[in-house]
Amino acid sequence: MEIEKVEPDRLNALSDGVIAIALTLLVLGIDIPTDHDFNKDNLVSFLIKLEPGLIAYLTSFLIVAIYWIMHHRIFTVLKYVNQRIIILNLIFLFSISLVPFISKLKSLYRFDSVVVGIFALAHIITGVILYSVWNYVKSHNELLKAPLDKHKNRYVTIKVLTIPLVCALAMPVAVINIHVGTYFFMIIPILYAVLPNWGK
Repeated sequence: MEIEKVEPDRLNALSDGVIAIALTLLVLGIDIPTDHDFNKDNLVSFLIKLEPGLIAYLTSFLIVAIYWIMHHRIFTVLKYVNQRIIILNLIFLFSISLVPFISKLKSLYRFDSVVVGIFALAHIITGVILYSVWNYVKSHNELLKAPLDKHKNRYVTIKVLTIPLVCALAMPVAVINIHVGTYFFMIIPILYAVLPNWGK
């Protein structure tokens, strides 16, 4: 049974909290190398050993940050939320909460195409869930502050779908060349920055 429409403040607060915790936990995936001799080895060698964890951290942080920005864009058009939006948003937050674990996995098995595929699939699912939220929102005018214009619709749709589309491409790339596949995800923040900002 559909619950009464409510203002989105509490759902926004929960979402911000979960995403903030996920962003914070990502840094725990960077391990201090056990084979580093701090008395003999220099800083450059230390950073080289940290590189798998740093890349996984940076990639995941930027992707989750984009999720948060787009989540904010979606919720700024809402005057009310209903049960469907609440459930979809909770599923989205569950997926976000798994990102630190997936990121840690990627740093440990950076040259394993299966793990790169798992990392990509996790973000495909998360992106599709967020798009499902947006798709539901834009089709229910009674929940909106004002009718959506086509530029806003296009802007949010393109930006939200950028992540799952790039991740889908990353999987076959990783099979062909694991090194390229590992770094392929860095295309996401670049595309986010350069794609047109219609309807911001």
